Amino acid sequence: MAEVTTTEYVNGEAQKVTAKFRAYDSYEDSFRDYARLVSTSPRYQGAMQNLGSAQAFASQLQKAGYATDPQYAAKLSRAINTTLTLQRFNQA
Repeated sequence: MAEVTTTEYVNGEAQKVTAKFRAYDSYEDSFRDYARLVSTSPRYQGAMQNLGSAQAFASQLQKAGYATDPQYAAKLSRAINTTLTLQRFNQA
């Protein structure tokens, strides 16, 4: 576990808090654990039913309470779409 200062939103207000997060030996371990969490938890079933749309997937994660940032879904879907665009560009 790692304790990190992070921004959480409470009643729409950004607040700095110290929170505990899992610590990983590698990015691969982190991504694998994230995929396991999201794909096996009933809490995120709505997100898993929307794998064809970055926006719908991100929106369902936010709706399920994955993050407190009110802009989380928009930020995540932008990151996913940018990555997909770059992958397509590099394959051409």
